[in-house]
Amino acid sequence: MLRIGIQSTAYFGFDDFEKGMPLLKGHGYDGFDYQELGSVPNSPLYKMSDEEMRAYLTKVRDCAQKNGLEIHQLHGAFPCVDFATEEGCQKQIECFKKSIVGAKYLGCPKIVVHPFMPGLLTNSPNAELEVALNIRLFKQLAPFAREHGVTVCVENVAAPEGTSMSYIENIKRVLDEVNDECIKACLDTGHFEAVGKDIYGAIRLLGDHLSALHVHDSAFGQDRHNLPFQGLVDWNGFTRGLKDIGFTGVISLETCVPTGIPQPMLDTMQRALADITKYLAKEASVD
Repeated sequence: MLRIGIQSTAYFGFDDFEKGMPLLKGHGYDGFDYQELGSVPNSPLYKMSDEEMRAYLTKVRDCAQKNGLEIHQLHGAFPCVDFATEEGCQKQIECFKKSIVGAKYLGCPKIVVHPFMPGLLTNSPNAELEVALNIRLFKQLAPFAREHGVTVCVENVAAPEGTSMSYIENIKRVLDEVNDECIKACLDTGHFEAVGKDIYGAIRLLGDHLSALHVHDSAFGQDRHNLPFQGLVDWNGFTRGLKDIGFTGVISLETCVPTGIPQPMLDTMQRALADITKYLAKEASVD
């Protein structure tokens, strides 16, 4: 059966990973998507020297190993910067590189990144311009990823009015042209539902490009990060698509039990969410 994971922030933050990891493991997950390298302005990691970051992330890695957990993937740097300028794009490349180095220190094989999206600045996406920009910049990033033994997975986003990179066909165009084993795709199910309907077809279109998942539910035109089966994602199409392409990655949630749940119910709901994820993994597995 496929392995299952969840975003780290569902169980722990920067300072309490030693407390959160045993609980995450106890609920039945095989590992997690590390989120602390995601938000550049808010993450202390981006203010650390390389030596400081290595020391901290080594502790996180060792704690995961102690608890029998894998760090399946991490969310690379965001939010987006000024993609309309070369300086802004290169600044984002440097943030991606720091995420790649962080992944290496964690023993994590993949990072998930948002594509370059200059159309967000003007709400006037230009598919040809954005595809060409992403091809050039991910080709530039690929040798660094290869050097560090990390795969970069480009995520579809949920901003169709602002970027053509919300659409799977444009993500595929980029990956086809980059044509590098270190640059793959992450399918975000909720983001896809915000802009499209045929998730089975999207998975089949990505095929071997698909290496990582952000699993959550949503409704057309929205990006809610709801629990699976709490929106309009076609989960039958999702699992059938993964099975048909022989996906061997992780069913990795990018959602969690909502905040505000009374403490006596929290454990029950967290276990139920893990069981839902196991159901999806079983349905998507080839054997």
